[in-house]
Amino acid sequence: MDKTGLILMKIRNARTIIGVVIFLTIILAMVSYVTLTGSLSILQVLLNGILMGGLYGLMAMGLALIFGIMKIINVCHGEFILLGAYVTFWLNYIFSVNPLLTLPISFLILFLIGLPIGKFLMNRSLKFGVDPPLLVAFGISITMQGFMRLLWSATPRGVFMRYETWVLPGGIAVSPMRLMAFVAAVLGLSLLYTFLTKTLPGKALRAVSMDRPTASLMGINPDRINTLAYGLGAALAGVTGSLVAIIFSFDPASGGLYIGRALCVIVLGGVGHVLGTLAGGLFLGVAENMASFFLGDAIREGVAYVIFLLVLLFRPTGLFAKYRAF
Repeated sequence: MDKTGLILMKIRNARTIIGVVIFLTIILAMVSYVTLTGSLSILQVLLNGILMGGLYGLMAMGLALIFGIMKIINVCHGEFILLGAYVTFWLNYIFSVNPLLTLPISFLILFLIGLPIGKFLMNRSLKFGVDPPLLVAFGISITMQGFMRLLWSATPRGVFMRYETWVLPGGIAVSPMRLMAFVAAVLGLSLLYTFLTKTLPGKALRAVSMDRPTASLMGINPDRINTLAYGLGAALAGVTGSLVAIIFSFDPASGGLYIGRALCVIVLGGVGHVLGTLAGGLFLGVAENMASFFLGDAIREGVAYVIFLLVLLFRPTGLFAKYRAF
């Protein structure tokens, strides 16, 4: 390795060390705060951040999967999440279906919606470069917003499950809805990891992500893999939307908020790293809740974008891994 390469490696290592030191300093400050004040409030904030972080990880996974295979940013990912939320809302409102039982239904519906979009729109536009799919996805986003506004109006919706808050020893409260969403998110990511590593379609997805030309020579059809990846990405977004509907209110214009969070998590965890995506979601969830606790709720919405910019500047391959295929 030449002298320039060694210097660049040292700079990257220094940036990583600085980031780790800053993170450990923040953790030490929080522990000191609890020790000196005897307050359990910060532990409550940490718990809330961890529970929210699991959902953030699942929120980003579909977007990361599509980017890892097709090398495009699916800007209509937020609308797919919203569509999953509306599926849960409608099934609960009309048929009184338990929101948790709508998760596989949302997965199937969004998968069936994503397949034709991936096959007839994204695949064909991808042959002309990476810019046309971006424009197509943007058009899909606008169309879906109008479609959802037509069906469900601009009124904020939500699904409310009546469960009493659990109080742990020490007075720490746990929201059953957030806990169920966290468990479902971690389970979903675990199933995806198993699919990618243990099944033939999953291995084909990883092969195309690693080396598309060689995968083609081995008999794998890249166009079919693109379609499958897009369908799975949309399906994961649908499951995320069902969980979002349980916790938050939403409307047809909420998609931008979700894709912003997803992009931040992908940058944090590193593209193509399933465990890194979960870790990035947990990091963002804790960071947002800590910022809200110490600096006020007005700061919360901007935390994700500040972290996004800092990671791009100092660690563009992600905090937890270099870029790699699934």
